Amino acid sequence: MQTVKIKMQNEKLKQIRQAKHLEYGSFSENMDSIGRAWSSLLGMKNNLPGHVVANMYVIAKLIRTRGGYKQDTYDDAANYLYQAEQMQRTKEWFEQDIEPDPEPDEEDLAMARRNLKDE
Repeated sequence: MQTVKIKMQNEKLKQIRQAKHLEYGSFSENMDSIGRAWSSLLGMKNNLPGHVVANMYVIAKLIRTRGGYKQDTYDDAANYLYQAEQMQRTKEWFEQDIEPDPEPDEEDLAMARRNLKDE
């Protein structure tokens, strides 16, 4: 039963990531852009890597939980953490010999569009 529950949660999170990709574009490109902007704003010599920006969003989501329970907040935090891991793996894949998860393909995006219409 627990395995089924985990698979359902993973699928739900995947659908959220796909919907966000449709709405906002590439997660990693957006996090990298935010990292460059924040670094510039703070006068930093080096840019914040995108995965660090995503981890900062995880922290923000966790702080938000102090105001009360909201499933969406936990879903967002889980997705930010997942994608931060994927971004860092991509950056360091050659050191760890790990293939990162790809961006959603056209089939995944079409399924996400159908799911959005059904909601």
